[in-house]
Amino acid sequence: MTVPPSFSEGIGRIASGLRENARTHDHLNGAAARIDHLGRKLHGIGFVRDREIADCFTAAIRELDASHVLPEEERGGAAEQAAAHLEAALAHARDGVAPDPG
Repeated sequence: MTVPPSFSEGIGRIASGLRENARTHDHLNGAAARIDHLGRKLHGIGFVRDREIADCFTAAIRELDASHVLPEEERGGAAEQAAAHLEAALAHARDGVAPDPG
């Protein structure tokens, strides 16, 4: 079975947005909220590597949270790290979902 397109596209959009957009508190909080939303959908999809994906999401949110103490112009490294964690999650997602047991 293949990765649901909306899920994988969502991961890619968030990663891209972290690399391309301003690093304001609102932007970083929005990205973290979207990652959290994907995480809540994750276990219902049945990915083969769902734990690895969840770990990547957690690491990305942790990076974004830690960046809030930095001045906006210094948050790029954290945003890039968060985007890298999302790319890793996408790689795990590409391993696909488990076959339907029914």
